[in-house]
Amino acid sequence: MLGLYPEQFLWRPVLAFGVVVLVSVLTALRLLQTRSLIILWFFLPLPVFFLINGGIGLEAVDQSLWGGLMLSTGLAAIGILISIPLGILLALGRRSKMVVVKSLCIGIIESIRGVPLITILFMASVMLPIFLPQGMNINNLLRVQIGIILFSSAYIAEVVRGGLQAIPPGQIEAAVSLGLKNWNVTCFVVLPQALRHVIPSLIGRCVALFKDTSLVIIVGLLDFLGMIKASAQDPEWLGYDAEAYVFCALVYWIICFSMSQYGKSIERRNKW
Repeated sequence: MLGLYPEQFLWRPVLAFGVVVLVSVLTALRLLQTRSLIILWFFLPLPVFFLINGGIGLEAVDQSLWGGLMLSTGLAAIGILISIPLGILLALGRRSKMVVVKSLCIGIIESIRGVPLITILFMASVMLPIFLPQGMNINNLLRVQIGIILFSSAYIAEVVRGGLQAIPPGQIEAAVSLGLKNWNVTCFVVLPQALRHVIPSLIGRCVALFKDTSLVIIVGLLDFLGMIKASAQDPEWLGYDAEAYVFCALVYWIICFSMSQYGKSIERRNKW
């Protein structure tokens, strides 16, 4: 598209480009608020999804053809936005005094944590359609997204449960003695302090979720890394895949580093 041939795609310009991008990102992290970078990374897919679904009169693109960095970012963004509140609910349900709710939450958490993500993706993509009623079809991308959300929610639930157990019982007893109801104590006394304790672990789970999106290649979806692998098999670019992998690693590092910096900024704002 740019008129370049494989023999012109040399290491030196690629490394120079990588250095320029790295310096630019580090400068942006100093000049801009890290929150703005996170908003850019995680909400940029929204207008893209609108356009490829036929927005402003464009031709809609079938979801089976979605791929690249947009797919990786979209799966991670939706997974994080949904799995965090779902994980909090599972953690609260596991500590509930209602036997049915507690048993159900424990069963969901331990069942999901007992299998690798690859197994969940395989079940969602291959096995789930077998058990669906005849005539009912769920898009493969949606099934994969649900599997990623459930997997992340189970681990986030255990992270949040650790924060809940770190709250001294005296604070709960003091809140109850003031006449607060149980849900008020949980929402306004216990949960805010628990989340403050587990901010580093939550950010770590978000970073891990973004990197785990590369596993969707096993169910036929080409994410960012999958596109790199596919392009490396192009006969015109054989032997020049190292540059592509270096660029892929740089992009992954930029996104993950941005999320870790955002976590640090949250910690600084929520110090005791």
